[in-house]
Amino acid sequence: MAKKQLFNSLTIQAGARKSAMADITPLVNVALCLLIVFLVVMPMIQEGIPVDIPEADSAEEIVERATEYLVLSIKEDGSLFIDLNEVHPGELRQALADAYEGKEDLPIVIKGARNLPYSEILALIEICQNVGASGVELFARRREGS
Repeated sequence: MAKKQLFNSLTIQAGARKSAMADITPLVNVALCLLIVFLVVMPMIQEGIPVDIPEADSAEEIVERATEYLVLSIKEDGSLFIDLNEVHPGELRQALADAYEGKEDLPIVIKGARNLPYSEILALIEICQNVGASGVELFARRREGS
């Protein structure tokens, strides 16, 4: 009689079996959330600090990436940024030297607002040279139709 009860309990358990396939809904939800985050963040990373830069006919295409260029940005209000980090004007020389360490073979790219006085851009070029920059380049947007 004991064998019969054991057999009945096994058949009950076999009927309540779940699917062997894993539920991938949470994985898909996480993947879609990450995709949305990247779609929102990537344009901000590629553009960098928004500065109203001048246009030029012979401007080369440069994508701001901290690994390839050290970008020094100055807005119309005089606020300074090294890559995407805001820097106080009094601390610019030291912060630029720290950021440029290990990138001595790369030029520093200055991204200045179009309405800034020439003397301010010249002062930034001088600071870059004092830090030991191998070269200083100016960032410009390609003029439409060029």
